[in-house]
Amino acid sequence: MRYLALVCALGFLAAALPASAQIQVMAQSQRTNFLLYERVDLLITITNIGDTDLILNNDNKHPWLSFLLSHHVGPNYMPIRQERGSNFDPLTLKAGTNKTLKVNLTPLFTFREEGDYRATAVIDLPGQGQVVSDYVPFSVLRGQKIWSQSHPVEGSQRIYTLLRFSPDSDSTRLYLRVEAPAENLVYSNACLGELVASIDPDVLFDPQGNLHILHPTALGTYTYTRIDPDGKVLHQVAFKTEALREPTGVERVPPRLAKLNDGNVTVLGGVEQGPDSRHERLSDGQMVRTAAAPPPAPAPTPR
Repeated sequence: MRYLALVCALGFLAAALPASAQIQVMAQSQRTNFLLYERVDLLITITNIGDTDLILNNDNKHPWLSFLLSHHVGPNYMPIRQERGSNFDPLTLKAGTNKTLKVNLTPLFTFREEGDYRATAVIDLPGQGQVVSDYVPFSVLRGQKIWSQSHPVEGSQRIYTLLRFSPDSDSTRLYLRVEAPAENLVYSNACLGELVASIDPDVLFDPQGNLHILHPTALGTYTYTRIDPDGKVLHQVAFKTEALREPTGVERVPPRLAKLNDGNVTVLGGVEQGPDSRHERLSDGQMVRTAAAPPPAPAPTPR
């Protein structure tokens, strides 16, 4: 049955290639390794090589943009069923122009297993059939769990997990996953930044259920993050090790998390970096707003 499914998928790809199409489509990924439940972004570049403008729309309830995904099982790649529809907003392409769209595959397919995958973008052209991209290979990995704790939220238990993960050979990053096993939901799988692999983070909850994390990112540099019960980052700022001049020399005091008498969380030691003044109690600190780099192009919005 699996072999038959693979043959059918390959037959679909062969049938989807028209003799002459008005567009070219290219899919690529900026990374090859992703953490399990992390968003898997594909960059889809669509070029109108025809002489007339083109409108890509969802005709007859069939999406103009869809994807084929397969998982490496044994010697073959087996197709994976899409779990959520991908009815994207219409796209207009003038003759001779192209657009690049950034699409997150994770909510469409919900990767549940680690392993090697292949993704292909498929575009339906009015009256011309389908055009497919070359496949994009990538791997989904579990990462290394370094801390996990169950915490009550509104009468149910959520599991908060910190993981080390290396998306490439040159970096190790810290991720926070928030999930509710009883509801089969993953609320968040957020990257909190670079991590020094040999030192574990400080982690504390406050009375509001917010999670406070302090982790080293480089020699003498730390990142403090405050996160709400759903895994949303509320506040993030860098700290440097504090140098105190003593009669016997310079004493270096790294920052650390501590609880106050009322249960709220603060950072002791270290010097806060950035434009805002240092907060006595980071539980009540204001959000630090930073300028984000613009995306490569407007992303389509699934309906």
